[in-house]
Amino acid sequence: MYITLKSIKKTLGKYIEYTDLYIALPSIIIFLILFMIKGTRIISLIFISTVAFMLIPINLSKKNRMYKIIGMFLSYVFRCKNYIYKKL
Repeated sequence: MYITLKSIKKTLGKYIEYTDLYIALPSIIIFLILFMIKGTRIISLIFISTVAFMLIPINLSKKNRMYKIIGMFLSYVFRCKNYIYKKL
């Protein structure tokens, strides 16, 4: 008798992965610190709404998050491009 796993990714339930927690927990701490300072409350609200937007699941494939899609997009845009020009 064998024990099989559906996936080797470590999850905490149906949709939460450990990488999501690695991003969310420090973000919450940064938000609390910024929110305690009176002059940076608006900035902290913008920060926490941006982090919440990044953690929204995207329906492109099974457990993609917005931060993964933005990371792939930025790596595509800023990769090294070599252009070859030929005189016709």
